Amino acid sequence: MSRMQMSRRPAVAWALALLLVLGACSSDDGSSDGATATTTPTGDLVVQVASYDLVVGPPARVIVGVQSADQQILAFGTVPVRFTFLGTKDAPIKEPVPSPPVTATYLPIPGTPDSPVAVVAPQLVSGAQARGVYAASYEFDKPGFWRAEVTVAIDGEDQSGTGAFEVLIRHQVPGVGDSAPRSQNLTMDSPPDVPRGGIDSRAGSDGTQPIPDPELHQTTVAAALDAGRPVVVVIATPVYCVSRFCGPVTDTVQELSHAYGDRAAFVHIEVWRDFQNSVVNQAAADWIFRDRTTGLNEPWVFVVGGDGVITARFDNVATKAELEPLLQALPVIP
Repeated sequence: MSRMQMSRRPAVAWALALLLVLGACSSDDGSSDGATATTTPTGDLVVQVASYDLVVGPPARVIVGVQSADQQILAFGTVPVRFTFLGTKDAPIKEPVPSPPVTATYLPIPGTPDSPVAVVAPQLVSGAQARGVYAASYEFDKPGFWRAEVTVAIDGEDQSGTGAFEVLIRHQVPGVGDSAPRSQNLTMDSPPDVPRGGIDSRAGSDGTQPIPDPELHQTTVAAALDAGRPVVVVIATPVYCVSRFCGPVTDTVQELSHAYGDRAAFVHIEVWRDFQNSVVNQAAADWIFRDRTTGLNEPWVFVVGGDGVITARFDNVATKAELEPLLQALPVIP
């Protein structure tokens, strides 16, 4: 395995970097001259598009995190999101026109409480009370830089914020309809010289801790597909994950494997074979680091049919409510 140096930038830093690159944001007086760049979020709210791999094409799930300037988190209910094409680095649009609003629904991060039954409107809360993002479906028709704008009534007053992000011409990570990589991922039966932390980072760099999800390391993706079984693949590094969602998302897949192990194989691919020396597991690179040039983002969850074709893909956040209906639709395998 060759040594691959990876970017482990937080998603918020990535979003702010886009603002610097774009140079097409509003100036302080509210005008848009296509030349002024800023890293200061506009409005009362901080909006961050948390999706990793948005492209031109059919409607896609877009996840957006929203918080206040004092780092309270917007949670519960639904919010309207307006997307605006801002142009490209070489051809910014001086007077961008926002789209009609689309509805984004709150998704609690796995392991955090669901929305209280009595709460139907978005609220600003502390991270101890709730943590989540909002998910919407939107069809992007142009590659380049876009802006997401959220406006919501908080305590009777409208508050708003925007966040910039990039839309690509084609996926950098396999998408729905693509053939799944036939990965020879590490398993519990891997040779003793394979570092246990390369199977799951929670085993520790010295491999002295037990692997907490052995049921997700019983087979390779290739072997499951050779047997004609659907596969649920979670690619995550629970210990080293920048977003801190990797552990909860992996735990969710592990929980689902107990209920639906008779319908699909469940596989966890740890990102790092050797984190300290920036060595990536080849199986993880097969999926999420194919061109070896972009930043390395995780977690990801893929649902793959028995024919080897990807039927669903979730980046950054994947909830039981999103995954379970897909598994319930699979037939029981004798």
